[in-house]
Amino acid sequence: MSTSRDSNFYYEIQDALKKGLKAEGYEVPDEIIKGALAALFDSVAIHVWSRPDVYHVAWEAGWPISPTMADEILADVEAHADSEYGITWLTFQNAVQEFYAELDWEHLDPLEDEQCIGSFLVCLEPPTQLGASESMLYLERASFAEALEEADQLAENSGQTVACYSIPKEEPPLLESDWLEKHAHKLMAYDVVEA
Repeated sequence: MSTSRDSNFYYEIQDALKKGLKAEGYEVPDEIIKGALAALFDSVAIHVWSRPDVYHVAWEAGWPISPTMADEILADVEAHADSEYGITWLTFQNAVQEFYAELDWEHLDPLEDEQCIGSFLVCLEPPTQLGASESMLYLERASFAEALEEADQLAENSGQTVACYSIPKEEPPLLESDWLEKHAHKLMAYDVVEA
């Protein structure tokens, strides 16, 4: 491989190939694998987008995300890539927006709830009522399952309706209508009878 080409993607391919060969009983030295891939790697230009890129965009937009969700967004972006303009951060921002517009939070698989990580705000509904700020919970870097458990517990303890919002990563929450409208996504609400 050309010494001027330095991308983690190339090294990930080499490592995957080495592990795959080893699993099949073939011990192939690194230099032979690198030599075999050199012609391919030197003849293409690859810019790779990966899960961490999707996580970044989702968290910046205030959405929790799981590895499966990120993979679905990556697959969608790849399937609809525009050869004229390529894939950009805006491409991912639009893909994330479209993905979450169609997501049904109430019917996620429980395993998905556990793996879906983000920042959450759990508070009385409506959040502007008296006492809401005292009982508000801010869950930074938690799973959706943890947020739902906290919302269920607060509804049970307070005897009031409770909402679970997702919010942007590292964005301290406020219970002001303008802030919630701009930054928060209401994912679920627990009515007293449901809790």
